[in-house]
Amino acid sequence: MGPEKIRTTPEAIAGEMVTMFNNFDTIDELKRRVYMWLLPIITIALVINSFLNNESLFDTVINTTLIVWFLISLVLVYLNRAIRIGEYVTLFLVSAYHVFSLFDVVYNDLAITGGSLGDFIVWIPLIIMFFFLVLGTKKGLYYSIFILMITLTIGVIYSGQMTPESIDSLTQFHAANIVYILVLFYAQNMFRAFTERDLLKKYAYLDSLTRVANRHQIDVWLEEKLEAAEEEGRAFSIIFFDIDHFKKVNDVFGHKIGDCVLKELSAIVSGNLTDGDVCGRWGGEEFILITNSTGGQAYEKAERFRKMVENHCFKGAGSLTASFGVTEYQSGDNIDSLLNRADEGLYVSKNSGRNKVSVK
Repeated sequence: MGPEKIRTTPEAIAGEMVTMFNNFDTIDELKRRVYMWLLPIITIALVINSFLNNESLFDTVINTTLIVWFLISLVLVYLNRAIRIGEYVTLFLVSAYHVFSLFDVVYNDLAITGGSLGDFIVWIPLIIMFFFLVLGTKKGLYYSIFILMITLTIGVIYSGQMTPESIDSLTQFHAANIVYILVLFYAQNMFRAFTERDLLKKYAYLDSLTRVANRHQIDVWLEEKLEAAEEEGRAFSIIFFDIDHFKKVNDVFGHKIGDCVLKELSAIVSGNLTDGDVCGRWGGEEFILITNSTGGQAYEKAERFRKMVENHCFKGAGSLTASFGVTEYQSGDNIDSLLNRADEGLYVSKNSGRNKVSVK
């Protein structure tokens, strides 16, 4: 193995981790995708390395063991079976390979013939990243430091037999270890903080049951709409609606079915919104739709949703209907006046037989 310029940097690792964390919802999902990419690459690299280098019996045995195990691990990851057990077995094999390979290089190359570690250091970011992926942030840090101390001890033991060039190469190797450990440790803490912040922000505006906007988000939308209407003359309408006889649904079928009905209702409406329309849960069984449509178009939109609900078979509850109240922005309106008129329209629909759309 000849000397090779290292292209991997802490910044590059951090960038890759940002991309990965942004694309996956859970750490298990992230790890599985990482393994699906890394295991074939590492296996191919080991196979190529075995063919290109004159290996000792020890190298041949450990390389073959790793190749066979990585192929088995790839199958386990693909099938999504026993991944955790596979991680710990891989952790042991990778750690042993790392430590014994360094010992072999230090003992047989640096201490005897001199020279440098060459491309040995290129694998370090992947190895340390794997430690953190398997063990988590805190345990990954401790384990990385433990492996670092072992390799550092090996270097110290044979430092008296090395040339200055070899000592310099080994020093760079350990310095790179420390940098990668610190970068990955603080990067994980940083991503956790950002993820928690984003989740708190997301769920502060999201209804936990129906996964549509909650009342807080609706208030924000209404304030924005009112401001645009007052300053730019952008008219809009709001549609208030709920399931007819929802209390009966809960009493007859139970609250679990009632929750499913609310989720299905929100899915029906949110899945059929046009550009510029937004929908959220106002509270209980009441929902609100804010639309740029006005006049007859707003009425027709509410009527379309009324028919969708009427023709839908709700799981566990069967056929149900919904009532709608529609109102359009009027000059001088505020949130309360808008909602009061929409509520009056809904009240009219309820009192006139339900399953209707009323405009106020």
